[in-house]
Amino acid sequence: MAADLVDQPVSAEPDSSRVARVLATLMVILLALLAVEVLLEGWVQELLGDRFVRTDDVLHRLGGTLPEWPKTLKNGLLLALVAVSAVKITIERRWREFTTRADLALIVLGGLMVAAGLFGTSGPVLIGQALFVYFRGAIVFYAVRALRPSWDRFRWVLWAVGAVLALDVLVALVQMVAGWPAYRGVGWVDPTWADIHRAQGLFDHPNHLGHVLGLVLIGMVAWMVGLPQIRWQWWAAFAAAALGLAATQSRESMVAAIIGSAVVWFLRRRGGRTVIIASVVVLALFGANLLARPENIREIRFRLGGVSDAISTPSGTEDCTGFATIQQCTDAGKAPSREIRLLFYQQGAELLRHRPLLGYGVGQFGGIVAEQADPNWEKDPRFGPGGFNLYDFEGTTVDSFWLHLTVEVGVLGLIAYLAWLVLLALPLVRSSRRYRRSEADDRGPPETEATGAWAVGALVFAVIVAGLSPALEDPLFPPLLFGIVGIAWVLNVGRKDQPDRAVQPTDVS
Repeated sequence: MAADLVDQPVSAEPDSSRVARVLATLMVILLALLAVEVLLEGWVQELLGDRFVRTDDVLHRLGGTLPEWPKTLKNGLLLALVAVSAVKITIERRWREFTTRADLALIVLGGLMVAAGLFGTSGPVLIGQALFVYFRGAIVFYAVRALRPSWDRFRWVLWAVGAVLALDVLVALVQMVAGWPAYRGVGWVDPTWADIHRAQGLFDHPNHLGHVLGLVLIGMVAWMVGLPQIRWQWWAAFAAAALGLAATQSRESMVAAIIGSAVVWFLRRRGGRTVIIASVVVLALFGANLLARPENIREIRFRLGGVSDAISTPSGTEDCTGFATIQQCTDAGKAPSREIRLLFYQQGAELLRHRPLLGYGVGQFGGIVAEQADPNWEKDPRFGPGGFNLYDFEGTTVDSFWLHLTVEVGVLGLIAYLAWLVLLALPLVRSSRRYRRSEADDRGPPETEATGAWAVGALVFAVIVAGLSPALEDPLFPPLLFGIVGIAWVLNVGRKDQPDRAVQPTDVS
């Protein structure tokens, strides 16, 4: 019997391993397609849409629509990632890896969102749609963890994304210099951003480009602070990204990128001089573009004045009886021109006073799902005698993720969401140089510590910009953010915490 066992030839690769490799390749393709799709979705929709017609350089709105198939493609890619990830994890028998505190916190958050939906009379379909929008970034996070790619393979994904962003920066810089013809030349037909000198590149909003470039700048700082000598090519690339950010005039992105870079320095305990120089570069380029256009300065003064007026004349205290719109009331001098986000927050605080714990239900207030389910969601009598006052705001959603989340799921939901983000960051913080048990502790290759610091800085960046934008629920930002967090977990958390598992990591490099 023993002899038979000795003479038996080595078996071929198990079927489960071959299937896992095929699934890994498929996941790489899906993730690459998703990255390209979210980066180009808005531009493709604009090119193929029929919202405007141009006659002698005059735009006339037709009331047309944008094509829906890019969004359908994106949702299909996300659902495919869910299915393939689940199959791969099952084949490799790795479900125990997904029982960390962060994973359990996500389950608690999802349960609270469902409870808030039921309490707020959201139907099952509406709850499902809202959860999908809230957690599509989490889908990418778990897909990366399920894939468990080698750094070499993930690096090529970064190069691919970087190539698209380099094109965006180039377009944005031309827009900054040439003005409206450069916007029109790449297919944009709405001159709104050109009129106020905010470059958008190939994105449908300058803030979107600013958010993505903010992630890029933090990532570059995370690498540069670990280099013994920073070559000029690094600084050239950093300056180009910073100049692209300056062209967007996304103030929230600029501030958040500097704070995120400071977080990188704190965790890596090195490169303070590099972080200071990088921050000065970002501030100098942003300020130079601001000062070069007096209308930008006037815009900032106007916005600051709007904040002051919103504090002195809060939402609901204006007397606009007899006026058809708030703008007419403002033009007549009966109400000051106030900062819209602050007015929204003031109304949201009043709404929470009545339903503080679980809010008004997912999919019913101020988000993408609410607008799709009911274009007149703001007229819901639960939001006040006249509904939620949008103050003639042209957008269809409230311009703050934290406001939208808190009104829908209450204070409990907000705490649960923040707790989930903290638990995503904590393992990466613990693995950083600052909290390393000893200098002799081997952290592996340089990308291990760099990606960990990048991910934590990116999470801090996200928390900041989400206060002034719907960033954490838009189609673009969450997949990129949680992709970064996912690879940081793979390099800093997953392999370290599971050294003895029976099924070894799938090498997709």
